Amino acid sequence: MSDAVNLRVVAPPGVVPGRIWRAGAGAVMDAGAAAELTGRHGLRTVVDLRSQNETDRSGAPDELLGRGVRWSRSPLTGYPRDLVHVPRPTPDHYVRYYHAILMESTTGSVPALFAALADAADEPFLVCCHLGKDRTAVVVAALLALAGVPDELIAADYAASGAALFPLVDRYAHKWRAHGWTRQDYLVHLATPAVVMRTWLAEVRRQHRSVRAALITAGARPADLTALTAALTSRTHPGDRH
Repeated sequence: MSDAVNLRVVAPPGVVPGRIWRAGAGAVMDAGAAAELTGRHGLRTVVDLRSQNETDRSGAPDELLGRGVRWSRSPLTGYPRDLVHVPRPTPDHYVRYYHAILMESTTGSVPALFAALADAADEPFLVCCHLGKDRTAVVVAALLALAGVPDELIAADYAASGAALFPLVDRYAHKWRAHGWTRQDYLVHLATPAVVMRTWLAEVRRQHRSVRAALITAGARPADLTALTAALTSRTHPGDRH
């Protein structure tokens, strides 16, 4: 499945194996990768965080859709993107950016997204955005926190995106050139140091007590969060033990 951008299973201890997948490029992939995901791994739903404009530019997950996978359009948009639109953003820039994705996305998008996730989570599902790095990271981290996964394991999964994306830097040369950045600048944008995720999770809890409470503040229905915890862990009580 090497043609798919930043594609991997998310399977820390305590989460049902093979239940959560993540990727970039809207899960656009070739026929072989799609066949493996659906046939071998039983993928049933793609939860797509991209906007309509992004979908128009980079395409729909046609190979997956052709194999009966459900396409759940759940865009996360409206948050201030300029927080990281500097040549070399720091971890602090990204901590603030991720908090904005969770708490400042367009009204109604977080509850709709977590309702869609609750509907999908009884079977293998994939969360994707453009690169599978930022919006996907926020959503996957929230799911893992609900499942009670330790922060170090959430941060380790997050850190894997940088290693997956670094070899693709020249594929996105048009992006860094359009911003007047250098190749090295864009490598900083593709980096995913674990400290960013650890700090963001700590900040969420400082402000909201728990990731679950933050999601409820953002509009997610408690019943959907409870259903997600049960589906991901085979437990019946709410996760996010921190």
